[in-house]
Amino acid sequence: MVVQHRGGHTSFYNTKALDMAGITRETSNPPGGTFDRDANGDLNGRVTDRARAAINRIGKRPSFSAEQTAQRDRDGIAHISKEFARYGLTSVHHEGGDLQAIQDVRVRGDLKHRVSYEASGRVLDSMIAGGIMTGFGDEWIKFGATSEHTVDGSFSERTMALSMPYAGTEYKGTSRRRRTISTRGSSACIAPVSRVNCHANGDVAIDMYLTAFERAQKAFPRADARPKITHCTLINDDLIRRIKAVGAVPAMFTTYAYYNTDKFPFYGEALMKRSMAYRTMLDAGIHAAAGSDFSPGPFAALMGIQGMVTRTGWDGTSWGVNQRITVDEAIRVNTLNGAYASHEEGIKGSITEGKLADFVVLADDPHTVGPDKIKDIQIVRTVVGGTTMFQG
Repeated sequence: MVVQHRGGHTSFYNTKALDMAGITRETSNPPGGTFDRDANGDLNGRVTDRARAAINRIGKRPSFSAEQTAQRDRDGIAHISKEFARYGLTSVHHEGGDLQAIQDVRVRGDLKHRVSYEASGRVLDSMIAGGIMTGFGDEWIKFGATSEHTVDGSFSERTMALSMPYAGTEYKGTSRRRRTISTRGSSACIAPVSRVNCHANGDVAIDMYLTAFERAQKAFPRADARPKITHCTLINDDLIRRIKAVGAVPAMFTTYAYYNTDKFPFYGEALMKRSMAYRTMLDAGIHAAAGSDFSPGPFAALMGIQGMVTRTGWDGTSWGVNQRITVDEAIRVNTLNGAYASHEEGIKGSITEGKLADFVVLADDPHTVGPDKIKDIQIVRTVVGGTTMFQG
């Protein structure tokens, strides 16, 4: 039996599953993952990141025919597109997913949001081989970047790579080996057809990614590359300087500030002052964009705006209030900065003559309601391309 954490980096297995995989208390941790143990050194069932591969290879799982898989993909895209519109999202950066299914749903008239598609694996390889470049597509479906190359672990699951141990432990999280990341990061950077995007949560991982990108830029300069840093959670002054210097675009968590405050004691206030650092980023002139990381975090933009403005969670606790930003700034992060992240600020991200007719009508003004009520504002209407995609 297994219980998966919604964040996608940790799983909890019963004894039978560990036995089937041949995992014992003597089994050593593989690179980039752990078999967690209790105070006596016995396995406690929690397995993180790459260590889960040893167990994923055993047991039976449901299988589907090619047509069943395609139908599930189409139904899933149509459903989530309706939900995006219901929550006021007009454009979304898709980390992977079935590109054919997205196109099929568009053809049948059920795609209600614009897609910046981020490819990986065989799809990315095929795009590169075919000379398909970042920006290829139209105003509805466009190739935006690579899907995130994973450099380290999770913020919410407490496996991201830190330069200091987690409180009360000697554990510093999980990261891919530096040589592997440098190679992968550089390869993605120098590919003339694609824009690089890496998942880097902790300060160690962000440093590794920036180092790879800086080396690649020196060898193969690219103007206005805007490398994307998915998450970019824990920063320091030197990382801010380097992010600014290379023109990187961090897509940081927004809804986490409200949704995940019960996880923050594992980091403590000192680190939370440097986490999801929107105030620091904006003050430095960095085009920080919004990121939900759905399904690990909710994609409700108004919840994200509330969290960014208040830094107070569902449990009433506040963390890193030095990183609070204004309502106007939070709206910009979720609109114009998001468009900037996909090189589309010229056609979307603000209500401006000549731009696409994408906008949301709210029942109340987030500037005037109580800051702790922003997430509860009703979405009255979501309009994409001048067409009403949702009406409340």
